[in-house]
Amino acid sequence: TTTTYKYGFFKALLEACITANEHNEIAYDTIFFSFTKIYWNLVIDHGLWQSNTRTQPSSVQKEIETFAQQNAIPPHWNFEKLTDTQKIELVQKVKQVGKKYVIGALYGDFNGEIYTFDLKREYLQLHPKYLLFLQTYKRILTNVTNYQLALFLEKFNELEKVQSLLTKVEFITERQSLKAFERLLQQAGVTACFYCNKTLHSKTHVDHFIPWSYFQNDLLWNFVLACPTCNTRKSDKLAAPQYLNSLIERNEALLNQEILKDNLNHYNAAKLEQLYMFAENNGIVGGWMP
Repeated sequence: TTTTYKYGFFKALLEACITANEHNEIAYDTIFFSFTKIYWNLVIDHGLWQSNTRTQPSSVQKEIETFAQQNAIPPHWNFEKLTDTQKIELVQKVKQVGKKYVIGALYGDFNGEIYTFDLKREYLQLHPKYLLFLQTYKRILTNVTNYQLALFLEKFNELEKVQSLLTKVEFITERQSLKAFERLLQQAGVTACFYCNKTLHSKTHVDHFIPWSYFQNDLLWNFVLACPTCNTRKSDKLAAPQYLNSLIERNEALLNQEILKDNLNHYNAAKLEQLYMFAENNGIVGGWMP
């Protein structure tokens, strides 16, 4: 009721829960990268006030606005326009605020049932049943959180800023350029469309195998190269199960290439299979074939 912290943190947790390791742990840096993206776009891109009093901005809002001012960031810049160095620096600043005000507060609201946390190691560990719950109902929980966040923001912002408010709240980040991933896969020997197997030419597309609408993370193990026709037709759908098997085989081959190992951290086939299942359960249309 005083700031939007818990809404933003829960949205970030829903994004980050997909990346939990075999111990159901998520690093603070991962969670607060999403948390910072969410807040940057609300505060800088859309100019939305984040607390229930006009005399005192929330600590996260203040940290982000100060950073933008010190770095001469133009108004309405999206988070993706920051340099990698600026992103890392800002995430570390926001993380310190989150460690002080956010993690323990949400933990207390749920009587410690959803997760435990270690401020020194900077890891949060989700209870297995809650991790499964968050992954299974990710889309519904995200929609509910967005709606409640919008209700809060509507009370404490000027009329012109709350127009199309749900759209502003739902938005986390723009898709960044995927050229680097295209080059990595080409260096690994990929020359044909993952779906139709036709030879790729100059107009190569990088496709999120698990659609971006469900999994807004850019990870090499979820990317395939596709021809423009297949990528356009697949759009926001899940490819048929046989392509999941093909991707698992492809990723196993990539793991054997020394140059790509750093891009496949924390990958395993079981995680990809789960992600595929959760995407289907969240309403992503499946069974697509060229």
